[in-house]
Amino acid sequence: MRKLVKPRCNGPYIDLHKDVIASKHNTISGLPNIAKQRLLSLEADIVQRYSSFEQAVNQNTLFNLATSATFSSYSDDLVKCYKGRTSKVKSIFKIIEKSQDSRCLKRCPYCGTTLPRTHDHYLPESLFPELCLHALNLIPCCGVCNSIKGNNWKNNNHRTFIYFYTDIIPTSQYLFVDLINSRNHNVLGARFKIIRPENISNNIWDIIDSHYNKLNLIDRYNELVNDEISEVAD
Repeated sequence: MRKLVKPRCNGPYIDLHKDVIASKHNTISGLPNIAKQRLLSLEADIVQRYSSFEQAVNQNTLFNLATSATFSSYSDDLVKCYKGRTSKVKSIFKIIEKSQDSRCLKRCPYCGTTLPRTHDHYLPESLFPELCLHALNLIPCCGVCNSIKGNNWKNNNHRTFIYFYTDIIPTSQYLFVDLINSRNHNVLGARFKIIRPENISNNIWDIIDSHYNKLNLIDRYNELVNDEISEVAD
């Protein structure tokens, strides 16, 4: 697994949100666009929220970021901004992609096995709709990982998935594979496992261990590799 580079913008991240809202039509069928008016009325609150989120990212305090009731009644309007997939929304995806090193996004950061054709809201859009357009809350990933992760992101003690923009990815090996070759029983295969390195702190390892368990990565790796081995053997 590899860290992602924080998306590099020409200005503050909040400008990307403002651009999406500003691009919406002022009228619909000759009538005022009430949804746009509601979103504009939230601007000051969202500016403050963006600042709080970015501070939590920089200080590694995402776990403590609580949901805000201020945005709950506007959830549909906020999420539709993301799901509309307008050119302004797509430009956010392009900023994320162009900020990464060459070939970094050839594999899903969450699993490392498939192409990242979707974007996961690390802080779920259902809980944090005001951050659904924030580039730092969008993690390129594959559809399988996105679906499995869903609205989960933390438990009572720690975050449950790696946050690839700032979390520490250990350089010490922690993913291992045992090769199985039993000629007597005509068995050929592999079995993956993760083992905690001695120099990894509890707060880092708890997230990594949970990440692998929640996404069923060991089982997925075993299935993928053993299917490949079987095809080659056949």
